[in-house]
Amino acid sequence: MNQTTILTHQLEGAIVAYAVNDLLKGVLVVGPGYPAIAEQLVKDGAQSIAQGTLTLRLGVALYDRPFFFIPHSIIDEAGASIRGEVVFDWLRGMAYDMPRSEVFGVTARGKDDQVFARDVDVESSPIVVGGPEASPVYVVTLIGEARLPLRFASALKTLTVADLSEVRTIIASA
Repeated sequence: MNQTTILTHQLEGAIVAYAVNDLLKGVLVVGPGYPAIAEQLVKDGAQSIAQGTLTLRLGVALYDRPFFFIPHSIIDEAGASIRGEVVFDWLRGMAYDMPRSEVFGVTARGKDDQVFARDVDVESSPIVVGGPEASPVYVVTLIGEARLPLRFASALKTLTVADLSEVRTIIASA
């Protein structure tokens, strides 16, 4: 895996997930008392993915399985190479104009691979991916307060939920 150009961010917290339509959708729980909140979500039917020091990665949504991809570089149709954070800007601005451009990165199963720009759901991207490298999950929402880089913060929906039993319903509709 080309770690040097994959956008990452580390923080303390927990990730729990719910199975929704063949995809695990995660909830990032941070802040004081995060272990107790994560434990309550697990009791309410969530699956515990990771807890402690977490590494979040910025990814893109795909139209089909495996539903997300963590890009690190692109070779466009003209042969130009794009690396790092600007990959996300290029996809937003050029994916429709150069659909056969190759996007290199890591699959949902943690394997190096390549997809075409036409496979990327540009309107739903970027997304946050978290959990183990070999089996990460798409992190949809955030419970708690965290200082995140702008691209990460804008990719997460912040939940202000008083009743934790409502989280599953919110995640299913996200």
